[in-house]
Amino acid sequence: MKTNLPEEIQLIERARTGDRRALESLLSEVQTWIYNVIRRILLNPQESEDVTQEVLLKIATNLAAYDPIRASFRTWAYRIAVNHALNGKRGHLEEITTGFSGYAKELEKMPDIEIPTNELSNPENLILVEEAKASCTLGMLLCLDREQRISLILADLMGLSDHDSSELLGISNEAFRKRLSRARKDLYTFMDDKCGLMNEKNPCRCSKKMKSFQNNGWIDPNLPRFSMPHVRRLKEQVGEIQCEYEDYRRLDYQQIFRDHPYFETPPKILEELLTKYSPAV
Repeated sequence: MKTNLPEEIQLIERARTGDRRALESLLSEVQTWIYNVIRRILLNPQESEDVTQEVLLKIATNLAAYDPIRASFRTWAYRIAVNHALNGKRGHLEEITTGFSGYAKELEKMPDIEIPTNELSNPENLILVEEAKASCTLGMLLCLDREQRISLILADLMGLSDHDSSELLGISNEAFRKRLSRARKDLYTFMDDKCGLMNEKNPCRCSKKMKSFQNNGWIDPNLPRFSMPHVRRLKEQVGEIQCEYEDYRRLDYQQIFRDHPYFETPPKILEELLTKYSPAV
């Protein structure tokens, strides 16, 4: 990851001594990446906002411990975020998700509802089909345990290299690759067996599940979160995949997840933190 610049070191020193503008500038540089990782760990927007604020507060209150010789500020901040994500309280959706077999049963309980072709082409329905696609595939991530999930998120979604991912997790390259391999295998196997996006022989289709997802509260036609025209995509924001380890890396499954939104960080997260933050000068 990028090394420190003199301007960044100055910002850190100013933030350490209570300069709120300097602190805001530092945290603004890392908050969106952190929020997008946390959002994919928990899925629930409100929980993700709360945890992101907890992480940013931890970064702010530990600036005195930061050593620019050992790591760039960004690497140090991301390591705090990843450690918090691994060890933090389980979210509501994590608690009710019981692995791939349970997820398959939930999908099977939701009836397929055919939408007439002329209605399916309506812009409103096209958005809802994309909502169903993103909601369902993001939900698949919850079927992985946290160690597997965050390994896959770092490498195959956020585009980090093996080296950078293992560094953030504080484990060896070999240990990281084992985790990543298990995550890829479990996710790919499920999708190849169940998901029509991955395997056209599978009967499950986003357009057929759209109405059931609405009825079960998975998507809200009045509050689309994933498919509006202004929503930026993950693949557009994080660049090319840098992970060199390729065992189960398949472009088809990878592109499905990299077409997910790159979520904007709600401004209130940083605004509230700066309002109540009191530096220990």
